[in-house]
Amino acid sequence: MKTLYWKLAWHGIYNIQNNRQLYLPYIISGIVTVMMFYLMMFINNNPGLKSIPGSVNLKTIMALGVGIITIFAYIFIFYTNSFIIKRRKKEIGVYNILGMEKRHIARVLGLETVFVAMLVIAGGILSGIIFSKLILMLLYRMLGFQESVSFYISKAGIAWAVIVFGVLYMLTLLYNLLQIRLANPIELLHGGNVGEKEPKTKGVMAVAGAACLAVAYYIAITTENPMEVLMKFFLAVVLVIVGTYFLFTAGSIAILKMLRKNKKFYYNKKHFTAVSGMLYRMKQNAAGLASICVLSTMVLVMISMTVSMFAGVDDELKERYPYELSYSVDADKIEKNPDCQKIYQTIADTIAKQDREMTDSSMFSYFQLFMKREGSMFEFIDHDTDFADLSEITFLTRENLLAYDSSLKPADVPEPEAGKIDIYSKNGYDESVFCYLGQDFAINHSFRYESEADAYLSVKNSFYVVADEATLSRMYELQIAAGANADGSGMYSLYRTEMNFEYDGTKEEKLACEDAVSKAISAHDPDDSGYLSSRTENEKSFYVLYGGLFFLGLFLGIMFLMVTVMIIFYKQISEGYDDRERYIIMEKVGMSNAEVKASIQSQIRIVFFLPLVMAAVHVAAAFPMIRRLLAMLNLTNVPLFVTCLLVTILVFTAIYYLVFRITSRAYYKIVSR
Repeated sequence: MKTLYWKLAWHGIYNIQNNRQLYLPYIISGIVTVMMFYLMMFINNNPGLKSIPGSVNLKTIMALGVGIITIFAYIFIFYTNSFIIKRRKKEIGVYNILGMEKRHIARVLGLETVFVAMLVIAGGILSGIIFSKLILMLLYRMLGFQESVSFYISKAGIAWAVIVFGVLYMLTLLYNLLQIRLANPIELLHGGNVGEKEPKTKGVMAVAGAACLAVAYYIAITTENPMEVLMKFFLAVVLVIVGTYFLFTAGSIAILKMLRKNKKFYYNKKHFTAVSGMLYRMKQNAAGLASICVLSTMVLVMISMTVSMFAGVDDELKERYPYELSYSVDADKIEKNPDCQKIYQTIADTIAKQDREMTDSSMFSYFQLFMKREGSMFEFIDHDTDFADLSEITFLTRENLLAYDSSLKPADVPEPEAGKIDIYSKNGYDESVFCYLGQDFAINHSFRYESEADAYLSVKNSFYVVADEATLSRMYELQIAAGANADGSGMYSLYRTEMNFEYDGTKEEKLACEDAVSKAISAHDPDDSGYLSSRTENEKSFYVLYGGLFFLGLFLGIMFLMVTVMIIFYKQISEGYDDRERYIIMEKVGMSNAEVKASIQSQIRIVFFLPLVMAAVHVAAAFPMIRRLLAMLNLTNVPLFVTCLLVTILVFTAIYYLVFRITSRAYYKIVSR
């Protein structure tokens, strides 16, 4: 008897050869998924990463990738397995009718699952080991990191791949056994040929789906505050996913029933069979279409974002570090620190001694904090303050404002009157006074003004308060007296002086200059009370961060694309077997081969291009929120992102169309047999 089980189990594996169209994609996609998991673990645990600047960020990115791949591996394998077991039900039903008990069938399925799991896991790990060095070299190239790559096998990657995917295939086995246990022999014999009742129109679900998408689109389009963007992004994503599934489930049924009521459209030979078939199978159809739509949106967003971030990394670096060298000094009093001018001169002299030509420089002072506003009153924030109500206020003199924003001309910034203040803000300031911590300050002028940074990175309400030094000193002392942060509320800010320098030279010369400046400052100020930053010094870690995100985006984008293609493929193959008998009957009653082909094309066009169109709508609605997310990562080059997004859409559409052609042919071959 045991020999019989093994023969039957081996026969199940032998079905791979007889049913290559169905089984091979399942095994190959499983091998690819295991390989991708191993590669992520390999990179995350590679000892060579310790020598890379910013390796902590890179390891965090790779760990995130491991988690995402694990989640989608479970979803993907379960989804594809459901198609396999659906097609095997008839075979299993024959075994049951011929006398095999369900416990015997369970042993057969168990042996088959072990065979498949061993093949997939071993094949995936072996493929991962083979390609690991190539992938690491590619990652190093993306990061701009010149380092020899030695061969390395990740024991942790192998162990976790065996554990994660061993558990996964065990769960698929339990699912298959549950399907067999709950079904009677007749149901198994009919397999996936059991018809469905016509689904009812679910108006409430359709309205709920439309409402979810409307709310998500509204959030994406109207949210401007970066803090709110971070908090609401995942809410918008969840609403889009839920709304998409609801609309495809309920809305598609309503649309198909409307098409059926249109006699001119419905009783066309091209549409009759397609519409009626999709209507009766829409429960399972809708979930597949929604999944394709959501995955397509993920592919488009993830790849376009990461590609644009990597392509614009130089612009992002300059946005984050506008000057080659910056030095910040915090003082505990408002009055001008007498040492700041000396430090500035020390840095300038050191740059000159290094034979570097200084092309630009600036020095300005300010203090800045977040406050809550109620009309003309500005108070410290507390624990109940909504982020949407935050106002960012920067206090500085006229001369410092001109130095802060070099695009401003002296004629655009008048000298403030003694004891009064001028306010510069994006939306203007309509109040007659500025009540700061309970004390009123008269307003001389109110101007509409927005710095380049404010357009993307600051809170929604940004104010620049310009006054003479005496007035600013009063306001600063008022802040100190109010006891900011004494009870955990408010935001205390020191009076800050920033010095910026731009000079020429190669990377090596700039690094040498930065090292010399650091030593000169330490000699001048042994307490090292300031903070020195260099664009060239931070370039490596910057490239590591954005290169790592680019690598992860491409990696996951390829995985999502593979999952999308597999869902489309199995969906079409499964429905081909379901529709074959219908089309045979239609041919018997007079439908020609050409008419069958036209009907098939009509159905496939709807199935294929509806999710793609919906995904494009999702991406278009999400564009404002994505733009702000990218701006928070220092990418403010909107034309670059638009270009990358359009190229990604075109490439994805081309791949999508290729899959359309291949699966439509496979579908036609099945139904025309």
